[in-house]
Amino acid sequence: MQNTEEETKKDKLLYFPLGKLSGNESIFQYPAKGIFTEIFKPIFTPILGKQLAVNTYYQNDLIAMANTPITIELLQTFDRLKINFKVNYIDITKEDKNNALYNAMTQIIQNKKTFMESIRQEDVPMIQSSVHQFINRALSWQKNSSFQTHFNKVQGYLDFANSVITSDEKYIETVASLKKIIEKEQKLFKLNKDNIGETLTHSLNTTWISLILAAELDDFDEQDYKKLSIICMVHDCGKALVPEEIIYKKGRLSHLELDIMKSHCLLSFILCSNNQHNLDFIAFTMGMHHVKENKDIPQSYGISPDTYTSFHDYLTLEAQQKFKENHDSMVKFYRLMSITDTFEAITAERVYKKASSLGKTIEIMLNENRKDGLFYTPYLDVLIDFVVIHFLPKNLIFKISHEILDEYYHNNEFISRERKFYQKQHRGVIVKPSGCYDKTVRCVVYNRYNKKEERYLDIFPCHLLQHIYFT
Repeated sequence: MQNTEEETKKDKLLYFPLGKLSGNESIFQYPAKGIFTEIFKPIFTPILGKQLAVNTYYQNDLIAMANTPITIELLQTFDRLKINFKVNYIDITKEDKNNALYNAMTQIIQNKKTFMESIRQEDVPMIQSSVHQFINRALSWQKNSSFQTHFNKVQGYLDFANSVITSDEKYIETVASLKKIIEKEQKLFKLNKDNIGETLTHSLNTTWISLILAAELDDFDEQDYKKLSIICMVHDCGKALVPEEIIYKKGRLSHLELDIMKSHCLLSFILCSNNQHNLDFIAFTMGMHHVKENKDIPQSYGISPDTYTSFHDYLTLEAQQKFKENHDSMVKFYRLMSITDTFEAITAERVYKKASSLGKTIEIMLNENRKDGLFYTPYLDVLIDFVVIHFLPKNLIFKISHEILDEYYHNNEFISRERKFYQKQHRGVIVKPSGCYDKTVRCVVYNRYNKKEERYLDIFPCHLLQHIYFT
């Protein structure tokens, strides 16, 4: 199961493809006690105490970060879930890790300086006009997207944000970075000239989802909507300065790559603040959009000094003081953005993953929130209930999925062939919607050919949303 000695020394890691084991196979003779089988004992005993080489996931859940020591308990988890993982051949010290990040950040900051100095004053009108047109076209496409009615209500704020960031001088570096991202993705993914690419599409989607959620809450007013629209629309502009082999990597990021990717929050702040000369609320909040409720977890990072990964030391002394003065007014903004940014990212397709259904997305976010306290629960609850009300309206027709058959029908009601025939012949329709995620939806199952009612079911929204996608 391991690399050859020559490959190991070359790659400086060991690879363990537990995913190749069948469901009833195990590396342990007695899994609960952590006792290895004789065949696997000489393979796995030597790696106890060594470090994971990359962040290790099961589906979308982070099981353990890179440089985590290998324990029996961790191997039991890998074995139970049949997770492939990699181990450092040579341990990475904290000093090595910090030095590597420092060297990478030094290069990125230098690239930032070069990028900002390359923006010629005579090119600014063209840059602003180009991005303005790109965003205008993208917003016109969004009219056919989900949340149609609500999108029309918030479209004015999206137009406002587009107008501000493509005309105000203090956003020149920000807009130039958006143009760079658009052109980079068009070239990398061979997109046509009208396609703005995944990063800006994500930013626009996050903007109008954030505005919709803000409108459902009592904490935001019209002035907040304007600030929120600007912040969300350009919140990922710092990705223009992160190496594309990291941003667009097809696969999981290593620990160092993840730390470098996290720096986009700092870079968004630097670009928006014109290299820390325009220290306003919008620039600061942009650097906080990945801050979680539980700031001690790896998913929480930004320019705040108290997050798991902090880029506070990259702020000037004046910026640190201004940040402190503005912090309390930022909280509701980054609480909301943390939720909508995550929601959009999970529901969207990326170069490294497929899109998740609304049901799977909500399940992931709720599980992560229960486990680590990622999100501000009152805001998360409002978004989830809004999704239920909007995507499961009265008269919605749906297919009878395997999940619905398993959960709401008797186990012995069908044999395999009859089940498939039943699913083909029948459909469900919502007759009484649910007002929230924990309340069932009243449905009628009918024969789609003769239109006869077959039965009534009270189905929880989670089972209906498992096969509904955001776009």
